[in-house]
Amino acid sequence: MDLLKILDTKPVPEIVNKNFLSISGNTSGDYWLPTPMTLYQKELTDQIVSLHYSDILRYFETDDFEEDVVMKSLETMCFNSQLVATHPFLLIDHNMPKSLITKEVSAHLAETSGKFNVLKDLVNILHEYETDIALICRSGRTMNLIEALLLGNKVNIKRYDGNSLKTKQKSRNFSRTFHLFPSTDLNFKKYPILIKEQFNMVIALDSSVDTNSSGIDYIIRHGRNSTSIPEKAPVIRLISVNTFDHCNLYFSQIMKKGSREFLTYVTAAVVVLRDRVGVLPPDLRPVYSHKLKYLIDWLEDSSLPWPLPDIYPIKKYTPMDVERSLLLEVHYNQYDDSLESAFTNNKKRGFSSVDRDSQKDFDIKTFYNKKRVQNDYSTNPLKQDMSQLTGITTSNNVHGIDYHLSSGILTYKLIQYINEYYVDITLLNAELKDFEETKPIQEKHKEYLDKDSNDVGAKLRELNEKNSSDLEKAAKFENENKKLYEDIERLENSIESSLEIISSKSETLRSMKDSFIKYHKLQEDLIDAKRMQDSKEAENKYMHNEISRAEVSIKENEEEITKIISDSDVLRNNLKNNMEKFKEKKVAVDERIADLKVSLKKSEDLKEELQAKLIRSVEKLNNLPTPRVRATNSSSTSAGRKYKSRKK
Repeated sequence: MDLLKILDTKPVPEIVNKNFLSISGNTSGDYWLPTPMTLYQKELTDQIVSLHYSDILRYFETDDFEEDVVMKSLETMCFNSQLVATHPFLLIDHNMPKSLITKEVSAHLAETSGKFNVLKDLVNILHEYETDIALICRSGRTMNLIEALLLGNKVNIKRYDGNSLKTKQKSRNFSRTFHLFPSTDLNFKKYPILIKEQFNMVIALDSSVDTNSSGIDYIIRHGRNSTSIPEKAPVIRLISVNTFDHCNLYFSQIMKKGSREFLTYVTAAVVVLRDRVGVLPPDLRPVYSHKLKYLIDWLEDSSLPWPLPDIYPIKKYTPMDVERSLLLEVHYNQYDDSLESAFTNNKKRGFSSVDRDSQKDFDIKTFYNKKRVQNDYSTNPLKQDMSQLTGITTSNNVHGIDYHLSSGILTYKLIQYINEYYVDITLLNAELKDFEETKPIQEKHKEYLDKDSNDVGAKLRELNEKNSSDLEKAAKFENENKKLYEDIERLENSIESSLEIISSKSETLRSMKDSFIKYHKLQEDLIDAKRMQDSKEAENKYMHNEISRAEVSIKENEEEITKIISDSDVLRNNLKNNMEKFKEKKVAVDERIADLKVSLKKSEDLKEELQAKLIRSVEKLNNLPTPRVRATNSSSTSAGRKYKSRKK
């Protein structure tokens, strides 16, 4: 459906309708204010996840990984995602302004971060009130950027970390005062709170703010006692939608923060929701398009229920969802609403040239276009049920999620939802088509794996049969050995009984029995002696071989030593001869140097003598008188000479 053919102009931002916001009536004093994200922040979030692609898959798909390395990688990914959700300049240095105190920096910081833009709108709607607001965030660069943002507004700024962008600050006397506190390492003895009054509001900029810590609780309760109503200042958490901060806040309410399960679900949600980071629901967009003026009533009386929905729940994603998300390429638009993006880019109504060419051969009007031509879709002359006419099932619960379908009126919101559903259906069809294209490949993989499974099963059956056969043979051998053992034991008993009978008959037979026993004992001793002799002979043979090898090794070592000594003598003689030759050459060189020194001395003397002569010659030349010659005579003489020479 091409909504640009239906709508003539960009839809006007709607008026905020409290009945459609699903307000929960929260009065706990701890509220969340969802914030959008810029296109730059969304792209950086996707790049951060892509950089940790391998570690994410290793963590969710396998158990074979170094836990310290992978867990550190996931924690780094989550921390960098927090920084980008707050402001991209916290992670990227090359776009950081050189100076944070110039006039245009405040607007630039708000343009590059959705959270900073919401904070700027929140500051602007407080300009009519005399308030003291505590703003808590990470120390360092985050607090510097916050101060730079506030410098562009008419507010007083007080920092409690000992730093400041301006070393020499002019006194600022405005009705609004922002007190900037670090989320960690609070030191109220060194930097005491400069006001005695209570804070009207506490703004938590990022997820590093723990309201259960003693330092943050002291700020919230400052200037209040047990009789104060309320006992604590209201806390507003600026949370970017579908980012780590959102996941961290939601899952910390239902499970122990810091546990393995907590990290798993938070990481999975950060990966899967990265294509929807910073995308506000359509119900909340009018709130931000009107610069948060919807919150003025609550700001005037913070005891009222929070006028926005509670934190949106997040699904517990599985490893399959994570793997599927990582395989999909993420694309972002400058605007959350595709219709707004089209009108902002000045897209003309109708099809493009490519679309018109594709419609020439296949031009069938849809049900909506037919009804639009007949003017039946909006007027509904037959008074049909809108759910039946539009093909959309509605709900009687006007406060439900699809409340916009129950009004019976075709609105811009309904058209936007129809367009989004069409886009979702198109994506699902493309995904289904991709699955159908990969189905033959997967079937081939299945056939290959089935074949391997059958082969492995056949080998397993063969091995099981062999194992059974071997067990049967082993049992058979064991039974045979048992029978033989019993036969031997029976024969020994019969021999002993026979010997007892024989020895009891006469003295001669008793002596024969003793002789028989001694004979057997001597025979066993002889066998042991023979065995010992064989062992000694083998040991003797081994030692003889070792001695032979040792003698050969000793002989080789002696020959090597003799050769080394001979080579050493030769080298010593060569060194001695070379030293003598060197000494002779040294003596000759010394004599040559002495001769050269003498020659050089003579040359220097000769040079001095020649210089003296030259000086005397120059002096004589200078003392000679200058001859005076008449120019005319000289000219005629020279001319005459030339003439005579030509004549000759």
